Amino acid sequence: PDHRMRIHARRRGYELNHICRQVRQSDFDEFDLIIPMDASNERNLLRLSPTDETDAKIIPIIKFVNMARNFDHIPDPYYDGADGFELVLDLLENGCANLYDLITKTR
Repeated sequence: PDHRMRIHARRRGYELNHICRQVRQSDFDEFDLIIPMDASNERNLLRLSPTDETDAKIIPIIKFVNMARNFDHIPDPYYDGADGFELVLDLLENGCANLYDLITKTR
C-alpha cells in the first residue's frame, strides 16, 4: 500500500503489511464474495468471471457503506491529501462493519 495510507491506517491501529495478488478465475470457485473497491475493478472482475452465477459473487464494498450515500465507489485518496485517506478509511471501516454484521447474522 501507499506509504501515506500506511501512516493513516497505523494511526487507527491497522498495520498494512499484506502482499497482494491478482484475482484468478479459480477464485470464483473458492470464495463466496469478491469485493471490488471501484467501478474499474468491478468491470475487470466481471470480465474474468466465468458465469452469470459467479458474476453474482461480485459485490462492491460501497454497497455495504451506509454512512455516506453520495459515493458510488470508494474514492481514490491519492490526490486529496490527508483528508482523502481518512475518508477512505472511514468508508471502509463502515462498509466492513456492515458486511461483518450481515455475514454473522446469516450464520
